[in-house]
Amino acid sequence: MWDNRSRFAPGCRFFRITKSDVSASNPQNVSSSAEILAFSNDADIENELVADRHSMVGDCWPADAIRLLALDCSGLTQLSTVGHSWLSGCSKLTALDCAGLTQLAAVGDGWLSSCSSLTTLDCTGLTQLAVVGDRWLFGCSSLTALDCSGLTQLATVGHSWLFGCISLTGLECTGLERLSTIGDCWLSGCTRLTALDCTGLTRLTAVGGGWLFGCTSVTALDCTGLARLTAVGGWWLSGCTSLTALDCTELTQLSAVGHSWLSECVRFTAIVT
Repeated sequence: MWDNRSRFAPGCRFFRITKSDVSASNPQNVSSSAEILAFSNDADIENELVADRHSMVGDCWPADAIRLLALDCSGLTQLSTVGHSWLSGCSKLTALDCAGLTQLAAVGDGWLSSCSSLTTLDCTGLTQLAVVGDRWLFGCSSLTALDCSGLTQLATVGHSWLFGCISLTGLECTGLERLSTIGDCWLSGCTRLTALDCTGLTRLTAVGGGWLFGCTSVTALDCTGLARLTAVGGWWLSGCTSLTALDCTELTQLSAVGHSWLSECVRFTAIVT
C-alpha cells in the first residue's frame, strides 16, 4: 500500500496491486503498470488532510494506463472537477465504479475514450455532473449499454459522445431531462444499435452533425420528447441502411437540419410530418 498525496486527491488513500516492476520507491511507473486503483475515505488520513483537501484533479489522470483493470472511486466524495483525458487509452479497463462521485460536476475532453475493454458504465452516482467535454466514451468498442438514469443534472456534452461504440445495443435516455446541447457525431458508427428512445430528452435543443450517422442496424427513432429540438447538423441518420420510416410529428420546433439528412438510407420509404 502506498499513499501518494502529491499526485492524487488528498483525503483519499491510494492502494496499488501491481506487477513486480512497480515499487513504492518508483511511483512514476504507476500510470503504466498499475492493475487496480482504489480510493477510500480512511478516517485517520482524512482527519490529517482536512485543511489541504482538494476537489480537483488535472489532466491525463491516469491516461494510457495500459494495465489498469478497474478504478474504484468510492472514496472520492469531494471531487468536483477532472481535467481532460481522464482514463483515456486504458485499453484493459473493464469497469469504473462511480458510486462515490456524488459531487463531480465537470469532466474535460476524452473521458474514457478508447477504453476498448470497457463493457458497462454505471452512472447512478453522477447526480451532480453537468458538463462533459468532447470524446466521452469515444471508441469504446466493447461497451454494450449505458444507463443515463443518474445523470439528472447533465446539461452539455461535447462532440463524439459514444462515437464508434460498435457493440452498443441500447442507450437509456431516462434521466437526461436537463440535457440541452450535444456536439457532433453523437452515436455515430454504432453499428449494432437498433433503436433510440428520445422520450427523456425533453430539453434538448441542438445536436451537432453526424448524429446516428452510419448506424446500419437502426430500424427506429422515437422522436417523442424532442419537442424543443430546434437544430440538427448535417448527416443526421445518414447511412442508416435499415431505417424504413421516421415520424417527425413531435419535432414542431425543428427549424434547421444540415445537409445529407437521411442520405443513403436505402430502405427508407416514408417520413411522417
